[in-house]
Amino acid sequence: MIDKPDIYRDFYDLLSQIPQGRVSTYGDIALQLGDIVASRAVGEMLSENEDPDVFPCYRVIMSDGTLGGYTDPKGIKEKIRRLRRDGIRISNGKVENLERIRFRDFKSSFPLRRFREESNKVDIDKKLDFSDGLRALDISYEGRIGIGVAVDFQNGINFEVTVKEVKSPYIPNYLYLREGEIYESLVRGEMINVIDGNGLIHRDGRGVATLVGTSKNVPTVGLAKSLLLGEERGNGIYLGKKKIGEREGKYYISKGFGIELRECVKALTKETHFPQTKYPDRLSKRYRDEILPAQHSLR
Repeated sequence: MIDKPDIYRDFYDLLSQIPQGRVSTYGDIALQLGDIVASRAVGEMLSENEDPDVFPCYRVIMSDGTLGGYTDPKGIKEKIRRLRRDGIRISNGKVENLERIRFRDFKSSFPLRRFREESNKVDIDKKLDFSDGLRALDISYEGRIGIGVAVDFQNGINFEVTVKEVKSPYIPNYLYLREGEIYESLVRGEMINVIDGNGLIHRDGRGVATLVGTSKNVPTVGLAKSLLLGEERGNGIYLGKKKIGEREGKYYISKGFGIELRECVKALTKETHFPQTKYPDRLSKRYRDEILPAQHSLR
């Protein structure tokens, strides 16, 4: 099983290391998490911080010295007040002498880099036995709460729901860290598990559908709404000479784990329910919008 780091925990640990009188940038924090692509996620996590006295989010600015945003009723004025209280000089909306006071001496385990190194070692070519039954999965969110739904298409339509707090915001190429635990609680080994996300159509050929399959040793298929990698040639999706997926209408099918691409396409498209993930998508959103609020109101 691949270790899933708690990105929120690692982020707040990094944030707490920025000393008074110093600043860091969104990119600095992203690099310490292990990948510059996390810069936007850093901004998201900063905006969610509820205790700036313990975790000084106001000490994170843009790489050109401008202040960036700040989630506070007083807005950017409060960020300026806190920075000046720390002894940071600001003029014309920019921090003065940025390189002199820029803090980069973090202690970090670089969790994203470590995760990528581990996942790239995983054997994704194993072939599994499976039945013709399909189980489609999708997730909706309310803040950090993920509502996962799995729908079966045998003997009518049946579904299962799980609700979990996630350990990562959305980070491009690292969807498994946000959604893997929820999907893994819902997949079934005797069925083809159709996951809303990519399999081989991924920077490392290891999208969320592939890593969930390898982790639980179950057949998985990726079914995505947008193409993030590869070149369309006819209905095929290619990376160089290698075929990594196939387009069916507005959707992209890719091998996840344990089942070949041609078998993935055949299993999904012979069904009248295609795209199968539309069912768990609707149910998870309905649960989020109607049932979750009701549960909280009863507490």
